Amino acid sequence: MSKLHWATDHHLQLGMTSRRTFLKAGGAAALAAGGLARGALADASRPIVYAYANWSDALAITYVGKKLIEDNFGYKVQPLQGEAAVIYASLQSGKVDCYSVGYMQGMGPLKGEYKGGQAEYVERVKDSIEIVGVAEGPMTQGLAVPEYVTIDSIDQLNDNADKFKGGIIGIDAGSGLMHAADDTVKAYDLKLKLVPGSEAAMEAAFQRAYTRKEWIVVTTWEPLPMWTQYKMRYLKDPKKTMMEEPFNCFHIVRNDFKTNFPKAHDFFKKFHIPNNEEARIMAWIDKGMKPEDAAAKWIDESKGKGLIEEWIA
Repeated sequence: MSKLHWATDHHLQLGMTSRRTFLKAGGAAALAAGGLARGALADASRPIVYAYANWSDALAITYVGKKLIEDNFGYKVQPLQGEAAVIYASLQSGKVDCYSVGYMQGMGPLKGEYKGGQAEYVERVKDSIEIVGVAEGPMTQGLAVPEYVTIDSIDQLNDNADKFKGGIIGIDAGSGLMHAADDTVKAYDLKLKLVPGSEAAMEAAFQRAYTRKEWIVVTTWEPLPMWTQYKMRYLKDPKKTMMEEPFNCFHIVRNDFKTNFPKAHDFFKKFHIPNNEEARIMAWIDKGMKPEDAAAKWIDESKGKGLIEEWIA
């Protein structure tokens, strides 16, 4: 697998989609039609362009954030789906205002220290952005196997390579998780091929293998709902190439976001969904509920419990 790719804006696509369909083309026309050029940035009466990648946690947090911002602060919010690399390029160019899945290790990003995950992307645009707060986490990631698999460490994969016929089943190639997996394959000189795909495809492959009691190893992270559906575990990682410390997702906004959308800026400082609550929303989406419906359901069920009230105060 290659390193992270720095893409161009033409892969962005406006609109609401399910996590099963990752849109990669046609975005330039959509952006132009929407009038979201750099010159529009100073006009706070336009929609907030809220970007997300096609991961279930990104759908959950983005659509909860969208509804809370629209319902409580009077801004209109336009969700925008794209690949992670394109989202960062679009934050820099002015076609995106905010992004809540800035996936990096530790709490360093709040101090301008970027490590792991999407750190390479952030470094490239750091002069154009502000990291406002923690959106979700702490989270873990690694290479995982079903409980019935009898090895317990990444350094045992080569001796059992013939049992993992599909290689290492990954998610989309532009993700921070796959970047770490690529580093892991190299560090351990693994014989297994790292196979990029999507979060949905990885989960489907795991389900098939689990049902048949076949050996499988996947790139995954918590709190994906699959951890509550199957008996599974991470392989030990002596070289700590998959994770040195827990990851967090950060709210990232353009430098002019506070000026244009001050109430939303203050909201992002406080908007942090606990892992167990986010996993509920992700599970609903995985089962076919539209992201906007899952967000509305969770918000309705969470009112009066003190969490939402703190974010919008």
